[in-house]
Amino acid sequence: MPWRNKVDSNLKPHLERQVQESVKQKRAYSRAKNKSIAQLWCVIASMSKELFDLKLRLNYLEKTLQKTKKPHKK
Repeated sequence: MPWRNKVDSNLKPHLERQVQESVKQKRAYSRAKNKSIAQLWCVIASMSKELFDLKLRLNYLEKTLQKTKKPHKK
């Protein structure tokens, strides 16, 4: 039985998504000496980009909220 079937059901959709994302980089990691490690690095890069994009969006939303925030009256 494949190991991926043993992954916690809460994590499984996330795992499958990362596997699908890594396949997009197969052309790159298939040239590596150690393909499985290169595939992991591709997944790490993908997750890093996703985190970076989320931080940009969050910063934008925080700045927008600060601009629209009304000053407190005493």
